[in-house]
Amino acid sequence: MVRNHLTKEHHMRTLIITTTILSLTGAAMAQDGDAKAKTLTIGDKAPAIELSHTVKGDAHTEFENDHVYVVEFWATWCGPCLMSMPHLSELQTKYDDEVTIIGISDEGLDKVNGFMEKSDDEGITWNDKITYTLTTDPDRSANADYMQASGQRGIPTAFIVGKDAHVEWIGHPMNMDTPLDKVVQGTWDRDAFAADFKKQQEQAVAQLKMMEDIRAVQTPDQARAVIKRIDAYLAENSDDINMRMMKLDLLMNRAKDQKAAAVCGDALAKDYWDESGLLNAMSWNIITMEGVSDAMKVHDTDWAARADELTEHKDSSIIDTLARCYFERGDVQKAIELQTEAVAISDPSQTKALKDTLDKYKASLDQA
Repeated sequence: MVRNHLTKEHHMRTLIITTTILSLTGAAMAQDGDAKAKTLTIGDKAPAIELSHTVKGDAHTEFENDHVYVVEFWATWCGPCLMSMPHLSELQTKYDDEVTIIGISDEGLDKVNGFMEKSDDEGITWNDKITYTLTTDPDRSANADYMQASGQRGIPTAFIVGKDAHVEWIGHPMNMDTPLDKVVQGTWDRDAFAADFKKQQEQAVAQLKMMEDIRAVQTPDQARAVIKRIDAYLAENSDDINMRMMKLDLLMNRAKDQKAAAVCGDALAKDYWDESGLLNAMSWNIITMEGVSDAMKVHDTDWAARADELTEHKDSSIIDTLARCYFERGDVQKAIELQTEAVAISDPSQTKALKDTLDKYKASLDQA
């Protein structure tokens, strides 16, 4: 259900969800594969890291006791990875000498060094932005010990290694603030997360099968049959937001049942009424589709308006979504008003794209 948008931040929540699906599906597939393959899961001793080159920071091969580490896998071509980097830098600064964050790419040294020299519109290079250790792993030995052994296939993926050098947590780096803080403070419940992680892997097996069924859908009747199986799964896994998002997408795109999609979307929005990123992504993903009914556009607007309320009208990406909702509903003046506000508070890297959209709205008004 991820669609392109003007800004990377707009889809952060959806990108996290998608990466989680890919990672957990990989874990499930690994469990079904070669039983003799090396494995790694919550509570296991973290493998030593043998890396070819350190691009930034100090080299680390062994995990010291009474110190916390984050081993994170990324790549220069991975959009979500780049979006996570400023946050990882903030965490490194926050925890200073209590935590060591190590970012690992399996690309060559020249590739990563070239990336580090690139700068944004304000002339700030990635080398200046990143405050944690970066390394390269072209022989993929660390990738094999961590990513492959734990069945993780999506990046970015982070592994928190606790004070006893054992794996405490695995997941998307944008989701690790709370577990990392608890590991540092010594209040993290490793066993509870291990049980939860196992449940997620079991869910991934079911997700993989249903994703295969979804890809095979050719007709609305076939879509409805898959939706019934999804409903049966959700009856026992109601907290699986990934599958609920898939159901919403299936209702809109394959079953062509916008009334049912509105019910599904409203139920999802109600359960996550305080999650601005999710509400924003839901609204954008649907409002940019072709053939959206007037009734469905109202639901989209409600979700985007709630996201805007939660962010106190200070997030240009969310205001942009709300403006698009009004534009698609024919209220061009309101769309122009909102888009103008989005441009005014936007980050320099977003301004041009948002301004181009504003110009299109104004042009459509002139042509009316």
